[in-house]
Amino acid sequence: MTKQTIISIIVIIIGVTALVWWSKSVDKAKISAEGSEKYHLARTGGLAGNVLATAETFYDFGTISMKNGNVSKVFKVTNNGVEDIKVPSLTTSCMCTTAYIIKEDGSRSRPFGMPGHGGVVPKANAVVKAGGSMDIEIVYDPNAHGPAGVGLIERSVFLEDESSNVIEFKFKVNVTP
Repeated sequence: MTKQTIISIIVIIIGVTALVWWSKSVDKAKISAEGSEKYHLARTGGLAGNVLATAETFYDFGTISMKNGNVSKVFKVTNNGVEDIKVPSLTTSCMCTTAYIIKEDGSRSRPFGMPGHGGVVPKANAVVKAGGSMDIEIVYDPNAHGPAGVGLIERSVFLEDESSNVIEFKFKVNVTP
């Protein structure tokens, strides 16, 4: 190797090392800022801004059989802010999943599904009152994908408020015939 080649390799190694070091410091600063904001919102009960909150965003249905039909889970969303929050959108990641807003009288809203599949997903047009809450029911149909739909399945439901803040509810299930 020539002296110029060795110097070029050393410069490249130093440059890559500096780039890696810099990207790690940027990530740490971002994590610190996000953690500080979450801490502040938790301490003020969300009063720093109108934000929907939930104690649970993941559920494991465990192992279920296709022959036993649909399974469901209800998630509670709360508004700890001082103003009502409009919720225009409730969508799912797959046609096998349907979401409902549970109304105050205990009845279900119309079903909400996957955008672009089987037509237009209707607007939710829901409102979570200041200091109030809303229940979201997620229903998974293990038969939606037919006999090939067995094994580990992971899906999501997305609740979006008027400020484009999104809560993603995730679940997993192991489907057997």
